[in-house]
Amino acid sequence: MNERNLLCFITVYRLGNIHRAAEELYLSAQAVSKIINRLEQELGEPLFIRTRDGLCPTPFADQLKERADIILDQYVKIREDFLDCSEHKVVVLRIASTYAVLKYLTLDFLKGFYDKYPNVRLNFVEYPEYPIYEMLKKGRLDLAFLPDPIDVSRFELRFCFCHKYCAVMHENHPLAKKKVLEFKDLNNIPLALKGREYAFFPANISRFAKGGLIPEIRIETSDDSLIVEAAKKDWCVGITADYLAREYADDHTAIRPFSDETFVRNIFLVWRKEQKLTRSAECFIGYTKEWVENGINKK
Repeated sequence: MNERNLLCFITVYRLGNIHRAAEELYLSAQAVSKIINRLEQELGEPLFIRTRDGLCPTPFADQLKERADIILDQYVKIREDFLDCSEHKVVVLRIASTYAVLKYLTLDFLKGFYDKYPNVRLNFVEYPEYPIYEMLKKGRLDLAFLPDPIDVSRFELRFCFCHKYCAVMHENHPLAKKKVLEFKDLNNIPLALKGREYAFFPANISRFAKGGLIPEIRIETSDDSLIVEAAKKDWCVGITADYLAREYADDHTAIRPFSDETFVRNIFLVWRKEQKLTRSAECFIGYTKEWVENGINKK
C-alpha cells in the first residue's frame, strides 16, 4: 500500500467508476482495476460491489477512505515542509479565473503576493467557466476564481468580491438622458454583451425576461473592451461590469446603472471538495482575503 494506490482508491471511491477514475488519473482502466484488486488482497476484504449503476463501496471501503484521507494529507504536509525548508525551491500554483478577474485585482495584487511568498509562482490563466470546471474536476487546477452559481455539493468556496453590471452607451444616445435604467428600457435596442459560453448568460437572459426585456443581441463576445468600443461608436448599448466600463470608457461615453440592485456578479475562490489544499494554496487564499479586505475596498 502506497500513496499512489491510496490516491487511485479514493478516485474510484469518489467517482464509482473504473473508467472515469482511469481517465482522471491518466491511467488505463486495467491498471486501476489491478490496483483495487491488489488493495483488496492486501486487506483481505472486498472494497467495492459492482452494480448496474457502477461501483458501490462496501463498509470496508468507507473505513479505508477515512484513513486514506488522513494518510494522503500527511504526505502533502511532509512535502510542503521540505519545500518550505528550501530557499531555492519554487512551487507553482495553478489558478484559472473567469474573465477580467485579474484586471479587477490589479497587477499590484500579484506583486504583493510575490513579495510575501517569493518561492511561489502563479500560473494564472483566464477561461470561460465551463472549461474551468472541467479542469477543476480533473485536478488540473489548484484554485479557480468563479462566479455564482456554484455547485456547493462538489466544490468548496470562499467569497472574494462583488461588482455591479451597468449599461454603456455614447453620450448622445437617448438612454444617456436617464440616470438609472430599467431592463425594459433596452427593448428594440441592439446590445453588446458577454456570450453564452459563460455560465451566467442564461441566468441573465432569464433576469432580462422577468424585467420585460427581450434582448436584441448584436454582438456576443468575450472581449469587454470590444463591448465598450461598440457603445462608444454608438453601434450598440453595451452591458458589462462597472469597473470594466470605467476602464475602457472615454469622455464621450455614458455609464448608467440598472435599477435592479441584485444585477451583480459575485466572485469566489473555488476548489474541489475532496481536494487537500497545499500550504501554498492556503497562503494564496489567505492573501486574497487580506487583499480584498484591505486593498480593493479602497478603490
